[in-house]
Amino acid sequence: MTDRDRTLYLSGGGSPPVHAVYHPAVGRVRRGVGVVFCAPFGWDEVCSYRSRRDWAQALASDGYPSVRPTYPSAGDSAGSPRDPGRLDAWTDAIALAASWLRAETRVQRIVAIGMSLGGLIAYRAAAAGAPIDDLVLWGTPARGRAWVREVTAFSQLELASFFDGLEQPPQLTEGELEAGGFLLSAETVRAVSALDLTELHLPDPARRRALLLDRDGIAVDHRLAEQLDRAGVAVEIGSGAGYAAMTSHPQQASAPLSVIERVGVWLEHAPDSAVGPVAFVGDGSGAPAPAAGTVRAVHTARIEIRGAGVTETPIVIEQRFGRLAAVLAAPEQPNPSVDGLCAVLLNAGAVRRIGPNRMWVEAARRWAAAGVPTLRLDVEGLGDADGDPTPYAADAGLYVPALVPQVIAALDHLELRGAGTRFVLGGLCAGAYWALHAALDDPRVVAALMINPRALVWDSSLLPARDLRKLLSSDVSWMKIREQASSPRVRALARYVLSTPTRSVARHARADAEDNHAIVDRLGRSGKRALFVFTENEPLQDELASSGELARLERMPNVTIEYIRVRDHTLRPCRIQRVAQDLLDRALERELESHDGQGLIQIAASE
Repeated sequence: MTDRDRTLYLSGGGSPPVHAVYHPAVGRVRRGVGVVFCAPFGWDEVCSYRSRRDWAQALASDGYPSVRPTYPSAGDSAGSPRDPGRLDAWTDAIALAASWLRAETRVQRIVAIGMSLGGLIAYRAAAAGAPIDDLVLWGTPARGRAWVREVTAFSQLELASFFDGLEQPPQLTEGELEAGGFLLSAETVRAVSALDLTELHLPDPARRRALLLDRDGIAVDHRLAEQLDRAGVAVEIGSGAGYAAMTSHPQQASAPLSVIERVGVWLEHAPDSAVGPVAFVGDGSGAPAPAAGTVRAVHTARIEIRGAGVTETPIVIEQRFGRLAAVLAAPEQPNPSVDGLCAVLLNAGAVRRIGPNRMWVEAARRWAAAGVPTLRLDVEGLGDADGDPTPYAADAGLYVPALVPQVIAALDHLELRGAGTRFVLGGLCAGAYWALHAALDDPRVVAALMINPRALVWDSSLLPARDLRKLLSSDVSWMKIREQASSPRVRALARYVLSTPTRSVARHARADAEDNHAIVDRLGRSGKRALFVFTENEPLQDELASSGELARLERMPNVTIEYIRVRDHTLRPCRIQRVAQDLLDRALERELESHDGQGLIQIAASE
């Protein structure tokens, strides 16, 4: 996060707070153009977050002020996926961001960059009269049902692997759709499926431009291109190479440099005149959306959770390399029984502060409504924090001692602002590792809630040693190995096998077991509460079981171990997310009750 970037909440006309990050132009505004980013949905949105941040910062450096709003019921914005009218709320959010950007910067033209579903929303907003002049539509179909079919196919493939051979929990409500850990309600599925851009007409089309980009060779939807061309919009079609790389796993995702360059050239040729002021017609109810002058941008948002008020405040924490970024959810009315307890939820691997499948947002607001202030933290190079994410391409980059002091720096910040004196830390994957080690290092931490930690102690030989054990214990043909020979994991395994004698492999295994034993000893002596949650086939669970450390942990009065029967490291099935949320709530209740508090009062984990 640069000194100029600003996190804010947009609202107007009674709309719930829309989280956004504003990137003001460096120097004079170029060509009188401002840019609104319209993100894809779900897992694609999560994976592309850092790339979109890099893109917005690059545009701002080139003189184009940019804003990145987050759709309602997603990310750090207010709302739940099962709230009614999500398509209208998403459309209004883009209109709100465009109105605010025009008022804030006095730009003459607003360009919306829409990706996949984001393109559908951007077009819909412009057709409804939002102050959007030009459109960049990347991988956007003409019809919403084409997007829904794609998501449905992905969902079916995904779910088949999660419960293979396992008993499935209750199904979703009929008509609902989940993919990549994110939910679309039946109403939202119907609304998006009914959307047909060829039936929506853009006001004053002859003064508009549209850049349509394919998606890694998947052609632009010709129906959309022809509709815009017939209407008189100046249409250009170009290559959208890099979409898959941008929406790859957050650890490997990379900014689409060729598309960024292509869009930059297109922006440079923007005409001097804008479409002009138009009245946004809003959600179809007949009530117009707020005029630009009534759009409010505030630093703290108020969100209501089942009748309890919660305030959310973006904060930054200064470090030598730059700033950590975070959002603090705090109770509107303090609960005396909490007695200084504060929770901190850490990045799930390279996923930003919203946590796996937005679970941290839901937990933070639920806990704040019960009286426990809860921080969602981005450590160095993740989410909106400063720093270089490149080292995280390999798992080892996330398991480094240098990240634990950043967690402790967040505790210092919270204590200074009076948010808490005792802390519960929570995390998944690498975040669980940071939570454990910060708990062992800092006396203010009273509990660590850990979902699927990959290791208690990290060693460079850990992953190849695991891969070797897996290879030796499975029926894998040489043909299969040859097919996967180009994989980085296979190459690392080959280097490990060729460079490490059998004696050294055994020695590494003994050293890992000894290190785990020492950590388990420290945890036991500390008396601090610890929750371990493991899903199926987690390597650390197997290693702890085979070495006897799991049995030792199970005997410790301060340790709770829970198992969730799903084959997924990040808890993507929505029904499984509810199970995990319940486990986290109960762990927090235990800590409150152990300190003579009242515990969480009947707050259900999720809808």
